[in-house]
Amino acid sequence: MEIKARIPGMVTAVNVKVGDDVKVKTIVGVMEAMKMEQPIASPVEGRVKEIRVAAKDKVKAGQVLMVIE
Repeated sequence: MEIKARIPGMVTAVNVKVGDDVKVKTIVGVMEAMKMEQPIASPVEGRVKEIRVAAKDKVKAGQVLMVIE
């Protein structure tokens, strides 16, 4: 399952690392968009396979942030 940015913004935190197990609604990171912080929650239970962003990365809407398997 790919977790994608819903809107353009900047990643302010990545709260997990590759290999971490996550549950539904685990906050895996935080984005700032339109001067508001928005938590990024996992929509599925699984293990973090890939993290494609780091803190302070600017992202576009639809960009893949991480992959949960």
